[in-house]
Amino acid sequence: MEEQIKGNKSLAYKLFIDTQQDNLEYIYRGQFNTDITDNILSLAEESLRLSEQKLKIKKRVYFVMVEGLQNITRHQDLTTDDIPVKPGFFVLQRKKYSYYITTGNLINIENIDVLKSQINKVQSLSIEELNIYYKQHLKDGSMSKKGGAGLGLIEMARKSKGNLSYNFRKINDEYYYFYLLTEIPFEEKPEETINGESDQSLEKIIELHNILNIESIALNYSGLFNQHSLVNLLGIIEKQMKGTVLLRTKTFNIMVELLQNLVKHSAYYVINEIGGHYGIFFITENAENFILTTGNFIKSEKVPKLKIHIDKVNVFDDKKLNEWYNDLLLGPSPSEDKTGSGLGIIDLKLRSQNKLDYNFQKVDDEFHFYSIRARVNKFHEKQEAFISDESFEKPSIKFIPAKNKFVIKGRSLPSNAYEFYLPVLNWVDDYFKNPNSITVFEFKFEHLNTHSSHQVFKLLKKIKEYSSKAKVQVKWYYKSEDKDMGTTAVRFRELLDMEIKLVEEEN
Repeated sequence: MEEQIKGNKSLAYKLFIDTQQDNLEYIYRGQFNTDITDNILSLAEESLRLSEQKLKIKKRVYFVMVEGLQNITRHQDLTTDDIPVKPGFFVLQRKKYSYYITTGNLINIENIDVLKSQINKVQSLSIEELNIYYKQHLKDGSMSKKGGAGLGLIEMARKSKGNLSYNFRKINDEYYYFYLLTEIPFEEKPEETINGESDQSLEKIIELHNILNIESIALNYSGLFNQHSLVNLLGIIEKQMKGTVLLRTKTFNIMVELLQNLVKHSAYYVINEIGGHYGIFFITENAENFILTTGNFIKSEKVPKLKIHIDKVNVFDDKKLNEWYNDLLLGPSPSEDKTGSGLGIIDLKLRSQNKLDYNFQKVDDEFHFYSIRARVNKFHEKQEAFISDESFEKPSIKFIPAKNKFVIKGRSLPSNAYEFYLPVLNWVDDYFKNPNSITVFEFKFEHLNTHSSHQVFKLLKKIKEYSSKAKVQVKWYYKSEDKDMGTTAVRFRELLDMEIKLVEEEN
Protein backbone atom coordinates (compact mmCIF):
# COMPACT_ATOMS: atom_id res chain seq x y z
CA MET A 1 0.00 0.00 0.00
CA GLU A 2 1.38 3.40 -0.90
CA GLU A 3 2.09 5.48 2.16
CA GLN A 4 1.49 9.23 2.20
CA ILE A 5 2.57 11.27 5.21
CA LYS A 6 2.67 14.98 5.94
CA GLY A 7 2.01 16.90 2.76
CA ASN A 8 2.51 13.97 0.38
CA LYS A 9 6.00 13.32 1.71
CA SER A 10 6.85 10.06 3.41
CA LEU A 11 8.38 10.29 6.86
CA ALA A 12 11.55 8.72 5.43
CA TYR A 13 11.90 11.42 2.77
CA LYS A 14 11.12 14.22 5.23
CA LEU A 15 13.76 12.98 7.66
CA PHE A 16 16.28 12.48 4.89
CA ILE A 17 15.76 16.01 3.55
CA ASP A 18 15.94 17.48 7.07
CA THR A 19 19.26 15.74 7.70
CA GLN A 20 20.81 16.47 4.32
CA GLN A 21 19.76 20.12 4.15
CA ASP A 22 21.81 20.69 7.27
CA ASN A 23 24.67 18.51 5.99
CA LEU A 24 24.16 15.82 8.61
CA GLU A 25 26.49 13.11 7.36
CA TYR A 26 25.71 10.74 10.19
CA ILE A 27 23.06 10.72 12.92
CA TYR A 28 22.42 8.11 15.59
CA ARG A 29 19.83 8.04 18.35
CA GLY A 30 19.55 5.08 20.67
CA GLN A 31 21.23 3.04 23.37
CA PHE A 32 25.00 3.33 23.79
CA ASN A 33 27.59 0.90 25.11
CA THR A 34 31.22 0.13 24.30
CA ASP A 35 30.45 -2.26 21.43
CA ILE A 36 27.91 0.10 19.87
CA THR A 37 30.31 3.02 20.24
CA ASP A 38 32.99 1.07 18.35
CA ASN A 39 30.56 0.46 15.49
CA ILE A 40 29.50 4.12 15.45
CA LEU A 41 33.13 5.22 15.25
CA SER A 42 33.73 2.81 12.40
CA LEU A 43 30.73 4.20 10.52
CA ALA A 44 31.85 7.78 11.13
CA GLU A 45 35.39 6.87 10.05
CA GLU A 46 33.96 5.81 6.71
CA SER A 47 32.40 9.27 6.29
CA LEU A 48 35.75 10.87 7.11
CA ARG A 49 37.59 8.56 4.73
CA LEU A 50 35.41 9.73 1.86
CA SER A 51 36.18 13.37 2.60
CA GLU A 52 39.20 15.20 1.19
CA GLN A 53 40.32 16.90 4.40
CA LYS A 54 43.87 16.87 5.69
CA LEU A 55 44.84 14.04 8.01
CA LYS A 56 45.29 16.36 11.02
CA ILE A 57 41.69 17.59 10.62
CA LYS A 58 40.39 14.03 10.44
CA LYS A 59 42.35 13.19 13.61
CA ARG A 60 40.82 16.16 15.44
CA VAL A 61 37.33 15.14 14.38
CA TYR A 62 37.92 11.55 15.41
CA PHE A 63 39.28 12.59 18.81
CA VAL A 64 36.24 14.75 19.55
CA MET A 65 33.92 11.93 18.48
CA VAL A 66 35.65 9.51 20.86
CA GLU A 67 35.44 11.96 23.78
CA GLY A 68 31.78 12.74 23.09
CA LEU A 69 30.76 9.10 22.78
CA GLN A 70 32.62 8.16 25.95
CA ASN A 71 30.76 10.91 27.77
CA ILE A 72 27.40 9.54 26.58
CA THR A 73 28.37 6.02 27.64
CA ARG A 74 29.41 7.22 31.12
CA HIS A 75 25.92 8.69 31.66
CA GLN A 76 23.90 5.61 30.65
CA ASP A 77 23.06 4.89 34.29
CA LEU A 78 20.85 7.99 34.34
CA THR A 79 18.27 6.30 32.11
CA THR A 80 14.99 5.53 33.86
CA ASP A 81 11.67 4.17 32.60
CA ASP A 82 9.76 7.40 33.29
CA ILE A 83 11.95 9.50 30.96
CA PRO A 84 10.32 9.75 27.51
CA VAL A 85 13.64 10.25 25.68
CA LYS A 86 16.10 7.68 24.39
CA PRO A 87 19.34 8.19 26.32
CA GLY A 88 21.98 8.92 23.69
CA PHE A 89 22.28 11.17 20.63
CA PHE A 90 25.20 11.65 18.25
CA VAL A 91 25.54 13.71 15.05
CA LEU A 92 28.43 14.21 12.63
CA GLN A 93 27.92 17.24 10.40
CA ARG A 94 30.12 18.67 7.63
CA LYS A 95 29.52 22.19 6.36
CA LYS A 96 31.45 24.44 4.01
CA TYR A 97 34.10 25.57 6.47
CA SER A 98 33.81 23.24 9.49
CA TYR A 99 32.93 19.86 10.93
CA TYR A 100 30.36 19.83 13.73
CA ILE A 101 30.09 17.01 16.26
CA THR A 102 26.99 17.07 18.46
CA THR A 103 26.33 14.78 21.40
CA GLY A 104 23.34 14.56 23.67
CA ASN A 105 22.75 12.82 26.98
CA LEU A 106 20.72 13.05 30.15
CA ILE A 107 22.12 15.01 33.07
CA ASN A 108 20.93 15.39 36.63
CA ILE A 109 19.81 18.92 37.46
CA GLU A 110 22.27 19.13 40.35
CA ASN A 111 25.20 18.89 37.89
CA ILE A 112 24.11 21.63 35.49
CA ASP A 113 25.68 24.66 37.18
CA VAL A 114 29.08 22.98 37.49
CA LEU A 115 29.01 21.89 33.85
CA LYS A 116 27.97 25.34 32.65
CA SER A 117 30.83 26.96 34.53
CA GLN A 118 33.31 24.45 33.09
CA ILE A 119 32.19 25.09 29.50
CA ASN A 120 32.09 28.86 29.95
CA LYS A 121 35.56 28.71 31.46
CA VAL A 122 37.17 26.87 28.53
CA GLN A 123 35.30 29.05 26.03
CA SER A 124 36.79 32.18 27.56
CA LEU A 125 40.40 31.03 27.21
CA SER A 126 42.78 31.54 24.30
CA ILE A 127 44.65 28.59 22.80
CA GLU A 128 47.73 29.39 24.90
CA GLU A 129 45.62 29.74 28.05
CA LEU A 130 43.85 26.44 27.29
CA ASN A 131 47.21 24.67 27.10
CA ILE A 132 48.26 26.10 30.47
CA TYR A 133 44.85 25.28 31.98
CA TYR A 134 45.08 21.72 30.64
CA LYS A 135 48.51 21.14 32.22
CA GLN A 136 47.36 22.59 35.54
CA HIS A 137 44.21 20.47 35.52
CA LEU A 138 46.25 17.38 34.70
CA LYS A 139 48.58 18.14 37.59
CA ASP A 140 45.74 18.73 40.07
CA GLY A 141 43.92 15.57 38.94
CA SER A 142 40.56 16.60 40.41
CA MET A 143 38.14 13.86 39.41
CA SER A 144 34.42 14.28 38.85
CA LYS A 145 31.96 11.64 40.00
CA LYS A 146 31.82 10.28 36.44
CA GLY A 147 35.59 10.37 35.98
CA GLY A 148 37.67 12.14 33.40
CA ALA A 149 38.78 15.10 35.57
CA GLY A 150 37.24 17.46 32.98
CA LEU A 151 40.28 16.82 30.80
CA GLY A 152 38.12 15.57 27.94
CA LEU A 153 36.18 18.83 27.82
CA ILE A 154 39.38 20.87 27.87
CA GLU A 155 40.87 18.75 25.08
CA MET A 156 37.71 19.16 23.01
CA ALA A 157 38.02 22.92 23.45
CA ARG A 158 41.68 22.78 22.38
CA LYS A 159 40.88 20.73 19.28
CA SER A 160 38.02 23.06 18.33
CA LYS A 161 39.86 26.27 19.28
CA GLY A 162 37.15 27.00 21.83
CA ASN A 163 34.22 26.68 19.41
CA LEU A 164 31.69 25.01 21.72
CA SER A 165 27.93 25.53 21.90
CA TYR A 166 25.58 23.93 24.40
CA ASN A 167 21.97 23.76 25.48
CA PHE A 168 19.94 22.24 28.29
CA ARG A 169 16.35 21.09 27.70
CA LYS A 170 14.15 20.18 30.66
CA ILE A 171 12.82 16.61 30.73
CA ASN A 172 11.32 16.56 34.23
CA ASP A 173 12.02 18.02 37.67
CA GLU A 174 15.10 15.82 38.09
CA TYR A 175 16.66 15.52 34.63
CA TYR A 176 17.65 17.76 31.74
CA TYR A 177 18.92 16.81 28.31
CA PHE A 178 22.37 18.22 27.63
CA TYR A 179 23.46 19.02 24.07
CA LEU A 180 27.08 19.86 23.26
CA LEU A 181 28.19 20.95 19.79
CA THR A 182 31.90 21.10 18.96
CA GLU A 183 32.99 22.93 15.82
CA ILE A 184 36.26 21.96 14.15
CA PRO A 185 37.12 24.43 11.37
CA PHE A 186 39.13 23.21 8.40
CA GLU A 187 39.02 26.44 6.41
CA GLU A 188 39.03 30.15 7.24
CA LYS A 189 35.49 31.53 7.43
CA PRO A 190 34.41 34.80 5.87
CA GLU A 191 33.74 37.38 8.58
CA GLU A 192 29.99 37.54 7.90
CA THR A 193 29.51 33.80 8.60
CA ILE A 194 31.29 33.63 11.94
CA ASN A 195 28.78 34.95 14.45
CA GLY A 196 26.10 32.56 15.67
CA GLU A 197 26.55 29.78 13.10
CA SER A 198 27.27 27.09 15.72
CA ASP A 199 24.27 28.12 17.83
CA GLN A 200 22.01 28.03 14.76
CA SER A 201 23.28 24.57 13.83
CA LEU A 202 22.62 23.32 17.34
CA GLU A 203 19.06 24.67 17.34
CA LYS A 204 18.29 22.84 14.09
CA ILE A 205 19.76 19.62 15.45
CA ILE A 206 17.65 19.92 18.60
CA GLU A 207 14.55 20.39 16.42
CA LEU A 208 15.44 17.22 14.51
CA HIS A 209 16.00 15.33 17.76
CA ASN A 210 12.51 16.39 18.87
CA ILE A 211 11.04 14.93 15.66
CA LEU A 212 12.83 11.63 16.31
CA ASN A 213 11.40 11.57 19.83
CA ILE A 214 7.85 12.47 18.74
CA GLU A 215 7.84 9.82 16.01
CA SER A 216 9.17 7.22 18.50
CA ILE A 217 12.14 6.46 16.29
CA ALA A 218 14.31 4.19 18.39
CA LEU A 219 17.27 4.12 16.01
CA ASN A 220 18.16 6.24 13.00
CA TYR A 221 20.97 6.32 10.44
CA SER A 222 21.10 8.72 7.53
CA GLY A 223 23.94 9.22 5.07
CA LEU A 224 26.08 7.31 2.59
CA PHE A 225 25.57 3.55 2.46
CA ASN A 226 27.98 0.86 1.33
CA GLN A 227 28.86 -2.69 2.40
CA HIS A 228 31.15 -1.37 5.15
CA SER A 229 28.46 0.83 6.69
CA LEU A 230 25.91 -1.99 6.35
CA VAL A 231 28.06 -4.38 8.42
CA ASN A 232 28.68 -1.80 11.14
CA LEU A 233 25.05 -0.70 11.23
CA LEU A 234 23.88 -4.28 11.62
CA GLY A 235 26.40 -4.65 14.46
CA ILE A 236 24.87 -1.66 16.25
CA ILE A 237 21.34 -2.96 15.79
CA GLU A 238 22.09 -6.51 16.85
CA LYS A 239 23.62 -5.36 20.13
CA GLN A 240 20.52 -3.47 21.28
CA MET A 241 17.70 -5.68 20.02
CA LYS A 242 15.23 -6.96 22.58
CA GLY A 243 12.36 -9.41 22.78
CA THR A 244 12.17 -13.17 22.38
CA VAL A 245 14.77 -15.09 20.39
CA LEU A 246 12.20 -15.61 17.63
CA LEU A 247 11.32 -11.91 17.48
CA ARG A 248 14.96 -10.79 17.48
CA THR A 249 15.86 -13.25 14.74
CA LYS A 250 12.87 -12.30 12.61
CA THR A 251 13.46 -8.56 12.99
CA PHE A 252 17.17 -8.88 12.28
CA ASN A 253 16.59 -10.92 9.11
CA ILE A 254 14.16 -8.31 7.79
CA MET A 255 16.66 -5.54 8.53
CA VAL A 256 19.37 -7.42 6.63
CA GLU A 257 17.11 -7.73 3.59
CA LEU A 258 16.07 -4.06 3.69
CA LEU A 259 19.62 -2.77 4.08
CA GLN A 260 21.08 -5.09 1.46
CA ASN A 261 18.40 -3.92 -0.95
CA LEU A 262 19.36 -0.30 -0.21
CA VAL A 263 23.10 -0.89 -0.64
CA LYS A 264 22.78 -2.95 -3.81
CA HIS A 265 20.04 -1.13 -5.68
CA SER A 266 20.09 2.54 -4.67
CA ALA A 267 21.05 4.97 -7.43
CA TYR A 268 24.29 6.94 -7.39
CA TYR A 269 23.43 10.49 -6.31
CA VAL A 270 25.44 13.65 -5.65
CA ILE A 271 24.81 15.90 -2.63
CA ASN A 272 27.07 18.83 -1.77
CA GLU A 273 29.57 17.69 -4.40
CA ILE A 274 29.91 14.26 -2.75
CA GLY A 275 28.54 11.34 -4.73
CA GLY A 276 27.47 7.94 -3.47
CA HIS A 277 24.55 5.76 -2.50
CA TYR A 278 22.60 7.94 -0.09
CA GLY A 279 19.84 6.59 2.08
CA ILE A 280 18.12 6.49 5.42
CA PHE A 281 17.24 3.67 7.80
CA PHE A 282 15.24 3.90 11.00
CA ILE A 283 13.23 1.77 13.40
CA THR A 284 9.98 2.95 14.94
CA GLU A 285 8.64 1.10 17.95
CA ASN A 286 5.13 1.07 19.40
CA ALA A 287 3.24 -1.24 21.74
CA GLU A 288 2.41 -3.79 19.03
CA ASN A 289 5.09 -3.50 16.36
CA PHE A 290 8.60 -2.74 15.26
CA ILE A 291 8.41 -0.74 12.02
CA LEU A 292 11.56 -0.90 9.88
CA THR A 293 11.99 1.73 7.17
CA THR A 294 14.57 2.39 4.48
CA GLY A 295 14.68 5.12 1.87
CA ASN A 296 16.99 5.77 -1.09
CA PHE A 297 17.21 7.35 -4.53
CA ILE A 298 16.22 5.35 -7.61
CA LYS A 299 16.03 6.23 -11.28
CA SER A 300 12.53 7.48 -12.17
CA GLU A 301 12.28 5.01 -15.03
CA LYS A 302 12.20 2.12 -12.51
CA VAL A 303 9.23 3.44 -10.52
CA PRO A 304 6.26 2.04 -12.55
CA LYS A 305 7.58 -1.53 -12.66
CA LEU A 306 8.65 -1.52 -9.00
CA LYS A 307 5.25 -0.17 -7.90
CA ILE A 308 3.43 -2.93 -9.80
CA HIS A 309 5.77 -5.50 -8.27
CA ILE A 310 5.14 -4.38 -4.66
CA ASP A 311 1.37 -4.14 -5.19
CA LYS A 312 1.38 -7.69 -6.56
CA VAL A 313 3.40 -8.93 -3.58
CA ASN A 314 0.95 -7.28 -1.17
CA VAL A 315 -2.15 -9.00 -2.60
CA PHE A 316 -0.66 -12.51 -2.85
CA ASP A 317 -1.06 -14.96 0.02
CA ASP A 318 1.85 -17.04 1.33
CA LYS A 319 1.16 -19.96 -1.00
CA LYS A 320 1.25 -17.81 -4.14
CA LEU A 321 4.27 -15.88 -2.88
CA ASN A 322 6.23 -19.08 -2.28
CA GLU A 323 5.33 -20.39 -5.73
CA TRP A 324 6.40 -17.08 -7.28
CA TYR A 325 9.60 -17.07 -5.23
CA ASN A 326 10.48 -20.57 -6.44
CA ASP A 327 9.77 -19.63 -10.05
CA LEU A 328 12.15 -16.68 -9.76
CA LEU A 329 14.84 -18.90 -8.24
CA LEU A 330 14.54 -21.33 -11.14
CA GLY A 331 14.49 -18.50 -13.67
CA PRO A 332 17.15 -15.87 -14.49
CA SER A 333 19.64 -14.76 -11.85
CA PRO A 334 18.24 -12.12 -9.44
CA SER A 335 20.97 -9.80 -10.73
CA GLU A 336 19.25 -9.89 -14.12
CA ASP A 337 15.96 -8.68 -12.65
CA LYS A 338 15.43 -5.19 -14.02
CA THR A 339 13.85 -3.94 -10.79
CA GLY A 340 16.81 -5.29 -8.87
CA SER A 341 14.61 -6.39 -5.98
CA GLY A 342 12.30 -9.18 -7.17
CA LEU A 343 13.19 -11.85 -4.61
CA GLY A 344 13.94 -9.36 -1.86
CA ILE A 345 10.47 -7.77 -1.84
CA ILE A 346 8.79 -11.19 -1.77
CA ASP A 347 11.08 -12.26 1.06
CA LEU A 348 10.18 -9.15 3.08
CA LYS A 349 6.46 -9.91 2.84
CA LEU A 350 6.93 -13.58 3.73
CA ARG A 351 9.13 -12.78 6.72
CA SER A 352 7.09 -9.89 8.12
CA GLN A 353 3.67 -11.45 7.46
CA ASN A 354 2.33 -7.92 6.90
CA LYS A 355 1.66 -5.76 3.87
CA LEU A 356 4.54 -3.52 2.86
CA ASP A 357 4.06 0.26 2.92
CA TYR A 358 5.94 2.25 0.29
CA ASN A 359 6.27 5.72 -1.19
CA PHE A 360 7.80 7.23 -4.33
CA GLN A 361 8.65 10.92 -3.94
CA LYS A 362 9.62 12.70 -7.15
CA VAL A 363 12.90 14.57 -6.76
CA ASP A 364 13.38 15.66 -10.37
CA ASP A 365 12.86 14.20 -13.84
CA GLU A 366 15.70 11.73 -13.34
CA PHE A 367 15.27 10.57 -9.71
CA HIS A 368 12.62 9.52 -7.22
CA PHE A 369 13.14 8.90 -3.50
CA TYR A 370 11.84 5.41 -2.77
CA SER A 371 10.94 4.40 0.78
CA ILE A 372 9.62 1.07 2.00
CA ARG A 373 8.73 -0.15 5.45
CA ALA A 374 8.00 -3.54 6.97
CA ARG A 375 6.08 -4.17 10.19
CA VAL A 376 7.08 -6.90 12.60
CA ASN A 377 4.46 -7.93 15.13
CA LYS A 378 5.91 -8.13 18.63
CA PHE A 379 3.42 -10.71 19.75
CA HIS A 380 2.75 -13.99 18.00
CA GLU A 381 0.20 -16.67 18.69
CA LYS A 382 1.64 -19.14 21.15
CA GLN A 383 2.66 -22.57 19.96
CA GLU A 384 -0.12 -25.12 19.83
CA ALA A 385 -0.47 -27.22 22.96
CA PHE A 386 1.00 -30.70 23.22
CA ILE A 387 -1.52 -33.00 24.92
CA SER A 388 -1.23 -36.74 25.39
CA ASP A 389 -3.87 -38.51 27.48
CA GLU A 390 -2.91 -40.80 30.33
CA SER A 391 -3.14 -44.59 30.03
CA PHE A 392 -2.01 -47.50 32.17
CA GLU A 393 1.50 -47.42 30.69
CA LYS A 394 1.82 -43.83 29.48
CA PRO A 395 1.78 -40.60 31.49
CA SER A 396 -0.49 -37.66 30.83
CA ILE A 397 1.38 -34.83 29.12
CA LYS A 398 -0.19 -31.39 29.09
CA PHE A 399 2.08 -28.69 27.71
CA ILE A 400 -0.24 -25.72 27.13
CA PRO A 401 1.67 -22.43 26.62
CA ALA A 402 -1.50 -20.30 26.48
CA LYS A 403 -2.35 -21.44 30.03
CA ASN A 404 1.30 -21.56 31.11
CA LYS A 405 0.85 -25.20 32.05
CA PHE A 406 3.61 -27.80 31.53
CA VAL A 407 2.87 -31.03 33.42
CA ILE A 408 3.83 -34.70 32.98
CA LYS A 409 1.87 -36.97 35.33
CA GLY A 410 1.39 -40.71 35.86
CA ARG A 411 3.20 -43.93 34.99
CA SER A 412 5.84 -44.00 32.28
CA LEU A 413 6.11 -47.62 31.11
CA PRO A 414 5.80 -47.41 27.30
CA SER A 415 7.03 -50.33 25.21
CA ASN A 416 9.13 -47.88 23.17
CA ALA A 417 10.12 -44.89 25.31
CA TYR A 418 12.18 -43.37 22.48
CA GLU A 419 9.19 -43.15 20.13
CA PHE A 420 6.92 -41.89 22.90
CA TYR A 421 9.19 -39.04 24.04
CA LEU A 422 10.61 -37.99 20.66
CA PRO A 423 7.60 -35.74 19.81
CA VAL A 424 7.89 -34.21 23.28
CA LEU A 425 11.55 -33.34 22.75
CA ASN A 426 10.81 -31.86 19.32
CA TRP A 427 7.93 -29.83 20.73
CA VAL A 428 10.20 -28.37 23.41
CA ASP A 429 12.67 -27.26 20.72
CA ASP A 430 9.90 -25.41 18.90
CA TYR A 431 8.48 -23.95 22.10
CA PHE A 432 11.73 -22.30 23.13
CA LYS A 433 11.89 -20.37 19.86
CA ASN A 434 9.21 -18.15 21.42
CA PRO A 435 8.80 -19.11 25.09
CA ASN A 436 6.66 -17.57 27.78
CA SER A 437 8.32 -15.03 30.06
CA ILE A 438 8.58 -17.76 32.73
CA THR A 439 8.14 -21.49 32.16
CA VAL A 440 7.61 -23.98 35.00
CA PHE A 441 7.86 -27.69 34.14
CA GLU A 442 6.23 -30.05 36.65
CA PHE A 443 7.09 -33.76 36.75
CA LYS A 444 4.64 -35.93 38.74
CA PHE A 445 5.60 -39.51 37.95
CA GLU A 446 4.11 -42.50 39.77
CA HIS A 447 6.65 -44.82 38.16
CA LEU A 448 9.52 -44.46 35.71
CA ASN A 449 11.07 -47.47 33.97
CA THR A 450 14.71 -47.53 32.87
CA HIS A 451 14.08 -46.59 29.24
CA SER A 452 11.79 -43.75 30.27
CA SER A 453 14.40 -42.48 32.73
CA HIS A 454 16.85 -42.12 29.87
CA GLN A 455 14.38 -40.08 27.81
CA VAL A 456 13.35 -37.89 30.74
CA PHE A 457 17.04 -37.25 31.40
CA LYS A 458 17.36 -36.06 27.77
CA LEU A 459 14.31 -33.83 28.27
CA LEU A 460 15.78 -32.27 31.42
CA LYS A 461 19.12 -31.77 29.68
CA LYS A 462 17.37 -29.94 26.86
CA ILE A 463 15.46 -27.75 29.33
CA LYS A 464 18.72 -26.86 31.06
CA GLU A 465 20.31 -25.81 27.75
CA TYR A 466 17.41 -23.48 27.02
CA SER A 467 17.44 -22.05 30.54
CA SER A 468 20.49 -19.97 29.61
CA LYS A 469 18.26 -17.94 27.25
CA ALA A 470 14.87 -18.15 28.98
CA LYS A 471 13.53 -18.17 32.54
CA VAL A 472 12.79 -21.78 33.41
CA GLN A 473 11.95 -23.62 36.63
CA VAL A 474 11.67 -27.38 37.17
CA LYS A 475 9.62 -28.98 39.95
CA TRP A 476 9.76 -32.70 40.70
CA TYR A 477 6.95 -34.13 42.84
CA TYR A 478 7.16 -37.40 44.76
CA LYS A 479 5.11 -39.17 47.43
CA SER A 480 6.49 -39.16 50.95
CA GLU A 481 6.65 -42.97 50.99
CA ASP A 482 8.20 -43.20 47.49
CA LYS A 483 11.80 -42.30 48.29
CA ASP A 484 13.02 -43.91 45.04
CA MET A 485 11.32 -41.23 42.95
CA GLY A 486 12.93 -38.55 45.10
CA THR A 487 16.32 -40.26 44.73
CA THR A 488 15.88 -40.32 40.93
CA ALA A 489 15.33 -36.56 40.91
CA VAL A 490 18.43 -35.99 43.06
CA ARG A 491 20.49 -38.14 40.67
CA PHE A 492 19.27 -36.12 37.67
CA ARG A 493 19.96 -32.87 39.49
CA GLU A 494 23.54 -33.83 40.34
CA LEU A 495 24.38 -35.31 36.93
CA LEU A 496 23.04 -32.29 35.07
CA ASP A 497 24.16 -29.75 37.67
CA MET A 498 20.80 -28.03 37.32
CA GLU A 499 18.25 -26.56 39.69
CA ILE A 500 15.40 -29.02 40.32
CA LYS A 501 13.04 -28.23 43.16
CA LEU A 502 11.88 -31.34 45.04
CA VAL A 503 8.29 -31.23 46.28
CA GLU A 504 7.26 -33.92 48.76
CA GLU A 505 3.55 -34.79 48.78
CA GLU A 506 1.50 -36.74 51.30
CA ASN A 507 0.33 -40.18 50.19
